[in-house]
Amino acid sequence: MSDWNGLPDQPERSGWHNFWLEGLEPDPEIYPDAEAEPVVTSCYWDAETQCWSGFDEVPVPAEGAAKMVDFEYIGPVYKRGSAAQMRKDERERCADLCDDYGYSPAHQVAEAIRALTDEEGKKS
Repeated sequence: MSDWNGLPDQPERSGWHNFWLEGLEPDPEIYPDAEAEPVVTSCYWDAETQCWSGFDEVPVPAEGAAKMVDFEYIGPVYKRGSAAQMRKDERERCADLCDDYGYSPAHQVAEAIRALTDEEGKKS
């Protein structure tokens, strides 16, 4: 498992995130013959409180989540259609960085980035 500081990607935004959970023990009363197996689970990040919810339903601060050795952070849960907007936003951030260099080859790169289209052929 890699070092993780307990914070999600974009900690200033609240939302759901995926985790890889090693060796989840099923409830023996419900599944008496089941063995522990890894699963993907989701937890909610509250940007205001800087805490995770979903770890046994008790809010866990980022520094506490970083110490949870059975959980490995994967990344945010994306809603349908949000990927296109995220690409558009990221392209605009890249183009803005290129614009900072004024009239140089970077400015031409910024124009090319802004001219890119999405899967439906629309400018993004």
